[in-house]
Amino acid sequence: MKDGLFKWLCGLAFLNNVGYSCVWPVTTVYMHDQLHQSLVLSGLVLLCYSSANVIGSIMAGSCFDHGHTFGLNVCGQLITLLAVTILIFAHGWPIYSILLCGFGFGNGWILTLINSMGTHVKKYPGTKVFNLLYLVENVGLVVGTGMTGFIYEQGIGWLFALIAIMYLFSLIIVLAKFGRVELRAEPILQSSQLQMPAAAKKPSKSNWSVIMVLMLGLVIVWIMYEQWMSNLAIYLARFGISTGRYGMLWTINGILIIAFQLLIEWISRYRATLNFQVTFGAMAIAGSFVILLAADRYGQFALAMVVLTLGESLLIPGVPAYVNRLSPVAQKGRNQGLVNAFSSLGKALGPLFGGLVIEKIGYSPLFLICAVADLAVGLTIWGVLHLLQHGLQNYD
Repeated sequence: MKDGLFKWLCGLAFLNNVGYSCVWPVTTVYMHDQLHQSLVLSGLVLLCYSSANVIGSIMAGSCFDHGHTFGLNVCGQLITLLAVTILIFAHGWPIYSILLCGFGFGNGWILTLINSMGTHVKKYPGTKVFNLLYLVENVGLVVGTGMTGFIYEQGIGWLFALIAIMYLFSLIIVLAKFGRVELRAEPILQSSQLQMPAAAKKPSKSNWSVIMVLMLGLVIVWIMYEQWMSNLAIYLARFGISTGRYGMLWTINGILIIAFQLLIEWISRYRATLNFQVTFGAMAIAGSFVILLAADRYGQFALAMVVLTLGESLLIPGVPAYVNRLSPVAQKGRNQGLVNAFSSLGKALGPLFGGLVIEKIGYSPLFLICAVADLAVGLTIWGVLHLLQHGLQNYD
């Protein structure tokens, strides 16, 4: 992909994340308070939403490796734009849940294409590409969450109108800037087939072992992380903290991610950071739940968000960058689709898991389970990387 298009790819990532971040902070609250559904049913709807996201991710990743990049981009944008446009006018029960799944499918499709196109950026190393994409996405997070709580209070129809505008701009960028972009793995592979060793066409068992550990770890981390996105808004209401102030926690999250990503970028100039990113990141996320166990004031919840953000800014962009490094050219799109699919699987199971635990034993046991699980993920990734590091093949 031409270097000049990377800034437009970042633009797509920004707009997609503004749209996405306007949906998830209010979904559970809207279903619970306005549609009068239980936390468990809200979790089931989010499970269906994320399942649609998984399907969109896998389909887009598989199709990407066979070309037709422009058509795939237009298709994803149109599906998402259509779903949110209908939601402006029809957001009662059960049509809200059906259209939310359509939005999830399109969102997963778009995010996978963005990451897959990022694997073809030659101007920067893969680690920097995914850190920059994640940085831009979280600028979108700052913008989206900063507006969401206050616009939601004016009516959810206005919120979906804002999201529709974001995806309309995104579609315009695709039509104007990516009309001639066709990225395909096979021609690259075929043109250098005689010079390319067999190992470059098929990753080693060590590579696949690490990839699968990272994917499974990502599922667990997102199941636990999702408690912040879904059930915590209702928990904070116990302490008199409004939806708007809950949204401000995510604004803090976005601002700090920008700062942390700039710091990581500076550190990476002098030494490799990927192993550190994916191990310490999971442990820091665990630390945020430890703080939640004792939190009862807004300042304490803000501190927990700072620790969560540190872990997130390390782990979440680190996994796709690591998978890109371990994936041969012909499988980069598919594997980026799997990264988003496994992430979406964790996001799907998270609200349902949290709702069931909360209804059975309460919030404090939930936070303890999350802390232990995230710590176990960090230690497992560290152990596997330490054990298999000498057998890994680098395709970055």
